Amino acid sequence: MKLKRTMALMLTVAMAASLAACGNSEGSGSASADTTAESAGDTAAASDDASTAGDTAAADDSAAADDGTSAAAGNYNVTWDDIVDIDMMYLATSTIPAGLQDVEDAINEITENEINVHVNLEMVETGSYAQQVSLRMASSEPMDLLLTMPMDAASFTTMQTQNQLMDITDLLDEYGTDIKEILGDKLKGTSADGRVYGVPGNRTYVASTWIIMRTDVLEDLGLLEKAQNMTSLAEYEEILEAVKNSDKWGNLAGIVSSDGFGNCLGINPGYLATDTFAEATCYDSLGDNNNVISINPDGSDTTIRNNYETEEFQAVVEKMREWYNKGYVYKDTATNGEMAETMVQSGVAFSYLGNCEEGVETLKSAACGMPMTCVPIITYPVTTSSLTKFVWTIPNSAKEPEAAMTFLDMMFTDSRIANLLAWGIEGRDYEVVDGQANYVNGEEGAYHSDDFLFGNQFITLPWYGDGADFRERCQEVEEEGGVSAYLGFACDTSSITNEIGAVTNVIAEYKAQIQTGAGDESAYTDFVQKLKDNGVDKIIECYQTQLNEWLEQQ
Repeated sequence: MKLKRTMALMLTVAMAASLAACGNSEGSGSASADTTAESAGDTAAASDDASTAGDTAAADDSAAADDGTSAAAGNYNVTWDDIVDIDMMYLATSTIPAGLQDVEDAINEITENEINVHVNLEMVETGSYAQQVSLRMASSEPMDLLLTMPMDAASFTTMQTQNQLMDITDLLDEYGTDIKEILGDKLKGTSADGRVYGVPGNRTYVASTWIIMRTDVLEDLGLLEKAQNMTSLAEYEEILEAVKNSDKWGNLAGIVSSDGFGNCLGINPGYLATDTFAEATCYDSLGDNNNVISINPDGSDTTIRNNYETEEFQAVVEKMREWYNKGYVYKDTATNGEMAETMVQSGVAFSYLGNCEEGVETLKSAACGMPMTCVPIITYPVTTSSLTKFVWTIPNSAKEPEAAMTFLDMMFTDSRIANLLAWGIEGRDYEVVDGQANYVNGEEGAYHSDDFLFGNQFITLPWYGDGADFRERCQEVEEEGGVSAYLGFACDTSSITNEIGAVTNVIAEYKAQIQTGAGDESAYTDFVQKLKDNGVDKIIECYQTQLNEWLEQQ
């Protein structure tokens, strides 16, 4: 077992909320899926088609996970006689747990006997994950299973376009038949030219943007009911003003960045600076990590726009400048790099916006260390971006691809493996209470990870507080969410890598100050012009050309 111990840095890509099991898209600003609840009617049929294969399996798997003891669901195609070793690398969303070796040993007690595979687990902390992936790929270090994350060199899109990932289409046919049955058309999101290059998790992809607030502050100010029934940003502003003017709570920053990169109201892919929550809209970034690409996900208009030039994004910039000038925004939020949950825990922040799925209040209360009240603004269904956020891949440097795919198939079907990877050793790290996993005697165990990272979330025990029926509720939300009209489209960006790199640098220079309100009007104007100077129009043209060709083939 290998351990890469580095200082845990902020979770990124507004994956922030997502790395705690929230958020849904691969992108550099924030995470989620892409379309409104209102547009779901137009795409409901597509949603049904995209998830049919997985829905029945997920419902069955949820029931199977109730006691956390069910074994493998099917027969695995083991075509080797001796035990083979595979190396598996995935991320630790906080520090690397001390009990990792015991989890590895417990997994191998199962896999060595049932599929002739010994698994070497390697967890790498989020702050250094992209760097480590880059180093491993550059050196062609053997790696059999690798989890992508939505950042830089570790993103699925980047790795696939740089030909670092194995075409696993045939491996799925021979060794991953359960995965194919469970995921169905979701595999289109990780395909290019009809070939599959990665396996997304079977989990909840439908997410919403939420306003997340300290419950104790709301109760003390008599604003809890008002907050719970908010329907507009104007009502949210009234609460921010009340907190600011409070003798007891006035020291708290009204709103902070969700992810340490300045995303306050500009939570991708939402356009949230509208009079009412019902008027909020969204876009599909078509897998663009920089969120430059913007297209209406309902398919009504196939024209791609520069997200940062849209009236909707400009409205977000103006609203944040207004809030910053009113003193609602933490004055150093553009530069301090702290996660919102950390700032709430440390008594600095009252609220923030973030993307999350079903179970948000349980999750955010745990992450913030205190009860949090969460109010939804907009819901987004599934896009290619959301499916490519955390993807299990077999790199070209894999030495045992067949065994790797077989173990991955086991992750999707065997709740013993799923619960070990997510929650650790039963009886030491967690116990089962009313069909839910919970810390033993309320004390954190030696191992704890995140269930959304590992294969099939629906066969993993829900965490305590979500309810034993949590997986079933998630499945209902998933079925109601819809999908983008462009699910399955992937742009080959190999011809615009220089422009993407240049635009990435411009965004890194300007975006935080613009999205926190700290920058003046000239900062936004300069930002847009520098994007043009560095090739943003060529990027959009490339996406538009390929999208038009893709649409002609549908």
